[in-house]
Amino acid sequence: MRRRLTVILLAGIAVTVGLALAPRRYEVEGISMGPGLLPGDLVSTGWLPERDRWRTPERFDRWIVTLPDGSAGIKRLTGVPGETVSLAAGDLAIDGELVLKSPAVLASIGSVVSGEAAPAKTAWSREPELVLDRAPFATEMVNLRLLPVRDIGFAAIIDVADGQPGRLRVRGTVGSLSITWRLSGGRCCLVAGRLDGHEVAVAWPLPAGATLLADDSRCLPPGAPGRWSVARPWPAGDGDDDAPAMSLDLLPGGEVRGGIERVIVWRDSRYRPAADGTTRWQLGQDAFFLLGDFSAGSRDSRQFGPLPRSALRHRLSQP
Repeated sequence: MRRRLTVILLAGIAVTVGLALAPRRYEVEGISMGPGLLPGDLVSTGWLPERDRWRTPERFDRWIVTLPDGSAGIKRLTGVPGETVSLAAGDLAIDGELVLKSPAVLASIGSVVSGEAAPAKTAWSREPELVLDRAPFATEMVNLRLLPVRDIGFAAIIDVADGQPGRLRVRGTVGSLSITWRLSGGRCCLVAGRLDGHEVAVAWPLPAGATLLADDSRCLPPGAPGRWSVARPWPAGDGDDDAPAMSLDLLPGGEVRGGIERVIVWRDSRYRPAADGTTRWQLGQDAFFLLGDFSAGSRDSRQFGPLPRSALRHRLSQP
């Protein structure tokens, strides 16, 4: 009997420890975090979820939070204690400075505007065209007033013949931004555009099978890095009100196997003011500002204000 009780006790301890160590999983409800997270999607925390109680929250992390009404929700952390948070023409500003999202964050926040397969092509272009913050997944919001989105760009997959590094040159333009990449063999993703008051660009090699689809929930393929290789202020007056022209050209001199395989046009999320027009919030010493990725369909700190650290329950694993 004593041995049996010992086994039961050890088994109970093992189960308790396992539950404490294992990631916690949640099912998404609502569209506030679209398009990256939509109803029915499953998300999870990291291992040792209880350590999130002592984790230092970082900007743009997604958290399971306790909302003021006691329910649980998923929001993205955008402001930390002591900061002044403001929304400027759809962008996020902290203490008066626009905050530039990384490529990895853009991948989960941005939306696909349009896409096309372009097998064996050596050039692609798009004339200036106004982009609105419409959301195909927000089918119930029939009276939503659409607003223009200034932050747009392209993502392209280039298939390069095997050869020496720098053998193929590819030039991309977005408005006044012009950048030339030198690519080695294999498939690469090239990204350029206007984002958070900056002109940005980056490239990275793709894993086998990675692609871009016009109806994908993510606007960039897997492997988006944590930093831009080009990130400089967007020239004042350059396309402030109109979408910029974009182009992509394979320059002469390179051996190309598949050319421009696919191109999509992406856009950033556009943050909207609070319903009463408020666009600026001063955070106290235990105040965190949280927003939904789909601003028009999210109830967040714009409505109920900042939340204390105790309301941040678990950080979600990063995409």
